[in-house]
Amino acid sequence: MIHHWVSLLHATTRRLAQPWRNNDRLSSLWSEVAMRLTEKWTLPQLARCVHMSPEHLRRICLRELGRSPMQHLTYMRIQRAQELLEKTNDKLEAVAPEVGYESALAFSRAFARCVGLTPSQYRAHR
Repeated sequence: MIHHWVSLLHATTRRLAQPWRNNDRLSSLWSEVAMRLTEKWTLPQLARCVHMSPEHLRRICLRELGRSPMQHLTYMRIQRAQELLEKTNDKLEAVAPEVGYESALAFSRAFARCVGLTPSQYRAHR
């Protein structure tokens, strides 16, 4: 019995000592999403892209990214919006659809929630 416990402990220790591997399917998913930010992504659509259940994708994203897939999608959209706000003088009505929001109001609210500033305040601080 002691031999069994030692074997179990040894296997667990070896697994924990291995470096954290990046999930290739997640990397390809987020690359695809980055190229198509304007689409109306849903959790089931994202999960189908990587041949996982929505719940399994959610668990993996929480473990590897620290946020849910939909939170990560919002994060990616806001990151892209920040780039556009810094590099262009486009109005919010033009930036919102570029990053997947149907209206400037919805975009502005999401941006303020994530960044802590409205898009106009963000532009003023750059």
